[in-house]
Amino acid sequence: MNVELTTDISAEDLTIISELYLNSFPAEERRPWEAIASPAAGKRPELFAVIADGRLAGMLTLWTFDRFAYVEHLAIDPSLRGRGVGSAAMRKLIEKTGRKPIVLEIEPPVAERPETVRRRDFYRALGFETIDTGYIQPPYTPDLPSVHLHLMATTILPAGSTARTLHSEVYGKKD
Repeated sequence: MNVELTTDISAEDLTIISELYLNSFPAEERRPWEAIASPAAGKRPELFAVIADGRLAGMLTLWTFDRFAYVEHLAIDPSLRGRGVGSAAMRKLIEKTGRKPIVLEIEPPVAERPETVRRRDFYRALGFETIDTGYIQPPYTPDLPSVHLHLMATTILPAGSTARTLHSEVYGKKD
């Protein structure tokens, strides 16, 4: 399967991506869509369409900092999950970022929710390691709660300074 990442996204595909995004993440784990898709939003992640064999297959949002890149969201069309599309997209991203470490957040893996264990194992198979199990994601908006997550990265980074960068740059939380 040929998988590509592109920022050249048609209006039609942008609509499909927004639906995938809204259906893939709980409200407390997603930024308002306009803050991703609107050029007027100011500081925002780079939005990539995941294309598999010429077809829209998913989406990925990426922040790039001096010391690392941060994958804020990765979602693959449910009909294509388990077919290697997500792995291929992440390998393309790792190739794109070169030697720069990649960081991401995941839900704590717990046996009662097997999808959380599968997600952790998915990233481990791509070379990610857990760097912080006590990480708290600040709320995206004041009406949403903070979320306990784990940080994973392709290279072990200092958890404290990595979390501070995410809190400040991604979530706009000023200490």
